[in-house]
Amino acid sequence: MIRPLLAGAAILAASLAPATAQTETARTPVAFAPAVEALIDEVIVPAHAAFTVTADEAETATAALCAAPSAETLAMARTAFGELVLAFSRVELYRFGPARDENRYERLFFWPDRRSRGLHQIQGLIASEDESATSLDTLTQKSVAVQGLPALEFALFGTDSDALTHEAGFRCRYAETVATAIAGVAASIEDGWRTSFRETMMTAGPDNPVYRSHGEAFQDIVQAGAEELQLLGDIKIGAVIGDEPGDGNAKSAPFWRSGLTLPSYAANVEGVRALVIEPLRTLLGDDYNLADSILFEFAQVDRAFGPLLIDPRPWTELAEDPDAHRRLTYARSPMRSAQTFLGQRIPGALGLIVGFNSMDGD
Repeated sequence: MIRPLLAGAAILAASLAPATAQTETARTPVAFAPAVEALIDEVIVPAHAAFTVTADEAETATAALCAAPSAETLAMARTAFGELVLAFSRVELYRFGPARDENRYERLFFWPDRRSRGLHQIQGLIASEDESATSLDTLTQKSVAVQGLPALEFALFGTDSDALTHEAGFRCRYAETVATAIAGVAASIEDGWRTSFRETMMTAGPDNPVYRSHGEAFQDIVQAGAEELQLLGDIKIGAVIGDEPGDGNAKSAPFWRSGLTLPSYAANVEGVRALVIEPLRTLLGDDYNLADSILFEFAQVDRAFGPLLIDPRPWTELAEDPDAHRRLTYARSPMRSAQTFLGQRIPGALGLIVGFNSMDGD
């Protein structure tokens, strides 16, 4: 999980300082409530709806593979998995709210996998053909490491997965159950954003147990974007590739078996970028150029990622290639700039108190 790697940083709990719509000096109060409502209804809910759709499609494709194993149905299941990973990566930043309930985030994405403990659990289930892993009721009682995206990736892409082209044995039934579990979690998170957690954010006030103001609710959303950029730059890239080519551990990156490491990184950026366009630009008013500045930084990340996304070499080779390493290292700089804008400059421009960043520890 992320928490041990970040030395106690509780990435799932963004404990923000009190937010206010006014600074100590006189200023026009900021209407945060409409912005929060728009961000939920126009950005967050549609992105989660897309995630739910791709999860359902991955479940259907995996079931089809088990019903009729072949090279074609395996390719279809793998393609559906790819769409699922990209959709998840666009909502990965929302680790708070519905994703916190029942360990849903960890059940979807157990990563980083320190010392490959999760991988060993997955391999153990497959090797022992533990039938309890093929029932949704019993699978969801097991470790979060064996019921999410990394587990489904290993089942479809890992060692000996090509056997799925001609046999629908335990491995396929396990993959189908994992896909069903993922679809259920995705639907639950989407429902939370549409109903209960949306209401929690929109009824912010003195009696609200979570948000005392709509400014706090707004800041939680924006802070999630800042933390995602920090996670991407420092952990997913920096800690994986190391300071010099060959210094890192490319196989510690997420989704390297499926060739989705870089596409998932680009989708992470897309997810944060979606926060910066309307209604944030409208909310910033005269300070709208702050949003343009973030978009400029994202464009620099796009330029760095661009040639790598079309490079046919596997991630394990790219991560150690000097030119690719240089591009990935460069991309971290505009990520840090965009993180500063989202985590500090925009809240400051709106009169919010810059609070605790769960990525920075205590």
